[in-house]
Amino acid sequence: MSHLPKSIVKYFQELIFESRCPAYFLVKDGYLVSWGGQLSLYGFHHLERGEVVEKKILFLAGLLPFQNLPIILPCIKMESGVAAEVHIFAAAEGDWILLLDARRYEHQYSILQQQGNDLSLIRQHHSRLLEQSLHDRIAANLSQELVAALEKGDRRDVTILLAKICSLNSSIEDYPPAEAIATVNSYISAIVQPLLDRGGIVSKSFGDAVTSLFGILPVTGSPAVRATEAAIRVVETVRGMSQVRQVDKCIAFSVGISIVSGSLIVGIAGSQNQKTLIAVGDRMAIVEQMGFQATPNAIAIDRNTYDRIGEMQIHFMRSHTIFKGIASEPIPIFTFLVA
Repeated sequence: MSHLPKSIVKYFQELIFESRCPAYFLVKDGYLVSWGGQLSLYGFHHLERGEVVEKKILFLAGLLPFQNLPIILPCIKMESGVAAEVHIFAAAEGDWILLLDARRYEHQYSILQQQGNDLSLIRQHHSRLLEQSLHDRIAANLSQELVAALEKGDRRDVTILLAKICSLNSSIEDYPPAEAIATVNSYISAIVQPLLDRGGIVSKSFGDAVTSLFGILPVTGSPAVRATEAAIRVVETVRGMSQVRQVDKCIAFSVGISIVSGSLIVGIAGSQNQKTLIAVGDRMAIVEQMGFQATPNAIAIDRNTYDRIGEMQIHFMRSHTIFKGIASEPIPIFTFLVA
C-alpha cells in the first residue's frame, strides 16, 4: 500500500478496527503459533501455543493443509453465534487466519445463500424431468438388444421436435438472475412434460430450446403424429401459463415449434446412471435452421412430416421454403398457427 498516502492508510486501519473487530491466528504446519485481536467476540478462549488448530478452530476442519491460498470465506457462523468474514493467506512465518465481523452483512449473505439453494432445487427438478425422459424409460421400455444397439450407435428413422421459447434470450437479461432462472425452468418444465407423455425422449435442453426425439421408444402410433400432437399440447400449455403470468404481471413468453422427420444416427452416451441421447445428421441441421425462424404459437413441419400425419394435414398450410445447403434441393415447410 506504499502508493497510498499515509492518511488514507490510517483511515482504512481505523475503519477496520472500529467497525470490523479484527482477530487473527498464525498457524504453522497445522499448529497454533500466535493469536490476537478481539477473539472473545468470536468465542475463542484459553488458547495455547502448539495446539492442533483444528481442535480449537472447528470451521477449519477439512481445510487443512491449506492449498490454493488465499482463501476467503465471506460469512461463517462462529460458535459464539457471530458471523465472521474469514481470510486465510500465506506468509513466510506461516499461514494467517484473519477474522472480521460480518454481522452487518449476514442478512444479505443469507438471501444470496437462499437464492443459491433455490437455484439448486430448480436444477434438481429439471434434471429429474430429463432423467425421466431417458434413463427411467430406457430401463422400463427398451429391450437390452436395443439399448446395446444405441450404445454402439444406430441409424433410425425418427421425428425430431425442437421447441423454442421465442425472444427469451433478448428479453430476460434485464431481470435478476434468480428470477430469470426460475422463469426459464417454469417454461422448460411446461414444454418437457407433454413431450414425455407422448413418448418423446428429450435429447437436449439448453437456454431457450428443447429438442426431443420420437421413434426411439416402442410406443404405439406414428412418431410424426405423436410429435405433432405433443407440439399442439406444448403451445397450448405454454400459452395458458403465460396468460396467468401476465395477470400476475410476470414476464411471459410464447413458444414456436419445428418438426422434421427422417433418418438420423442416434446413440446413448454417458455413465450407467446418467445417460444422454445424442443424434447427428442433416435432419438435425434442418430442424435447428427452422428453429431460428420459429414463430410464436406456430408449428412448422417439413415435407416428410407433413406426408406422415394423415388427417392432421388439414391444419397445415404451405408457408415457405428453406435450403439444407448451398447446392441442396429446396425443402417445403408447412405451418399451423395454433388458435
